[in-house]
Amino acid sequence: MGELIGLLVPEMIGLIVTPAAVAGCILLLQSGNPIRNALSFAGAFLFVYTAIGTAALLGGAGDPSATSQAVSHWIGLIVGVLFLLVGAAQLLQRKKLSAAKPKWMVELEEATPRTAFVLGLLLANVNPNLFIMLSGMSIIAGYGSTWPQALAGTALLLLSAMVDFLVPTGAYLLLGVRAKRGLDAAKEWMVHRNKELGVGVFLGFGLLFTVRGLTALL
Repeated sequence: MGELIGLLVPEMIGLIVTPAAVAGCILLLQSGNPIRNALSFAGAFLFVYTAIGTAALLGGAGDPSATSQAVSHWIGLIVGVLFLLVGAAQLLQRKKLSAAKPKWMVELEEATPRTAFVLGLLLANVNPNLFIMLSGMSIIAGYGSTWPQALAGTALLLLSAMVDFLVPTGAYLLLGVRAKRGLDAAKEWMVHRNKELGVGVFLGFGLLFTVRGLTALL
């Protein structure tokens, strides 16, 4: 199990480093119904990633003979190349990196729990974590995991994806008004660095996944 966790570390880190999720959660914690909105937003992400994990488990991720390691490495390599292409495309638009606040952030500022859930579903399906989760599940499948190992690995991936919501919400619950200044500063920094952060995530993890996949396949 320790070896499997080691293989999943890059994916776990990638799932944690999600600027859009963190910024969205912080925005919702400053809304009229902070806790319900933040939980609805987080629940949408958890729903999408749980669906991916469940589909992979039902597809044989817990069966040691279901998926070869070569298939797993190819999936990781494809994800890495896609990330590099998206990151490069965004980098070529560097003159627009200081663009105005994204529309989805504006929507979150006046969200209700239902709106937060819907926006969460949309964001969960259009951010890099979707592919990082797929890569993580392919590693679990290619490792030849038993059912207990597959379930534990999937749970770790889901927990990593929830860190973006647990940390800001936990700070809000523990510190209350005292957390407002720090959350405000974090929100403003992420809003103004939204696209730079996106480029960094795509290029950084794209390079990591591509090199890992090529090394394993060659």
